[in-house]
Amino acid sequence: MPTRLNAITPAAPDVIVVGDPRRSFLLAQELTESPKMSHLARGLWGYTGGAPSGRPVTIQSTGIGGPSAAAVISDLAAEGVRRIVRLGTCVATVADLEPGSVVLVESVLGLDGVSSRMGVAGEILPDPDLTALLGGLGRFGRISSHDLLARNDRSGTQLAREDGPDEPLLARDLQTAATFAVAADLSIAAAALLIVSEDKKGVRLEETELEPEFLELGRLVLDRIAPAERLFN
Repeated sequence: MPTRLNAITPAAPDVIVVGDPRRSFLLAQELTESPKMSHLARGLWGYTGGAPSGRPVTIQSTGIGGPSAAAVISDLAAEGVRRIVRLGTCVATVADLEPGSVVLVESVLGLDGVSSRMGVAGEILPDPDLTALLGGLGRFGRISSHDLLARNDRSGTQLAREDGPDEPLLARDLQTAATFAVAADLSIAAAALLIVSEDKKGVRLEETELEPEFLELGRLVLDRIAPAERLFN
């Protein structure tokens, strides 16, 4: 597969991926020591710096949607990445998830083009060990991923209704199914934490409100994953 990121320097074995390049810049500047740009191509900024533990970590943007995330993760795999944690946003599909709530993805139903083209059927699971490291950082549950989040796309609502009240789909997003599917295919451990940017009623957080949420969640993720060397042994 042709390289799309054209790395300035290879990524660290541990990577936090976010969609928006502004968020990768913010998290790298605030959460890592001496961050240096490692990826610049196509505006998909990535930075590598030292985590609080001293271990290197890369914070990489993926752009919008599953196809962009799939391309970025494929390139990261070629650079030797071993673990990926997706920090993203989602739209709640249950009434008791407020804007700013966090979902730790238990599984994702792939209703997007990437997972469909990869032949992934049914639910796609994250890496269990990496997900366990992130336990308690968000509400543990199932989500769905789509190619669009337009309000006239009711597939997520229909699926939640079919699941019944005991195990609803908590939220929907654009990238998590592709992230899990491609990472598993390339033998990369992947997990996802999603901030609810819009609740079921349509109440949204602005970017200025999301920034501190991402910083706090990123800080907690680094505290969990950076010292965890056992997954590399």
